[in-house]
Amino acid sequence: MKAIGIIIVFILLSFGFTKNQTKVKITNKSEVTIKGKSNVNTFECKYNSDYIEDEIHVSVTKSNSKILLDGAKIAIKSNGFDCAHKMITRDFKSILKADENPHIVINVKEINNTKENITAKLNVKIAGIEKEYTVPVTYNQATNNVKGQLKLNIKDFKLKSPKKLLGMVVVNDNVEINFNLFLQY
Repeated sequence: MKAIGIIIVFILLSFGFTKNQTKVKITNKSEVTIKGKSNVNTFECKYNSDYIEDEIHVSVTKSNSKILLDGAKIAIKSNGFDCAHKMITRDFKSILKADENPHIVINVKEINNTKENITAKLNVKIAGIEKEYTVPVTYNQATNNVKGQLKLNIKDFKLKSPKKLLGMVVVNDNVEINFNLFLQY
């Protein structure tokens, strides 16, 4: 019976699968910014780092260059952004429908690590609509730092950009979400 158990473990390891449960904490040193532009100017909204510190329980399954994640879900408060100008901040929260949808949810599904690059496959849920993206990321193992940039169109989430001054100022539908996360395991 003991020999069968050893054979099963050997077979599983030979296929390259390992599964672990871990806790990951996103520290308040982390930064999330959203950049956009209008036909007149650019804007940058920074996420309040006091809201960042979360601990999540993640199930990790490794298979060769692919890491499958379960539970790597990050909830970002829609009202947690500051665009350095009251009117822009108010308009930004209005675009996100922050009152009806208090969180932007990012669910990291898998990480692919090849010699050329690292990509993360994630689902982003904004205003109740979920879309899948593959994002190139960098990882610094010495500092447990993950950086990346996600470009998206707000129309993908059925959101409308505001028009100001009788339509003379129009916000572009494309935005960049930049993240610089510091993790603790």
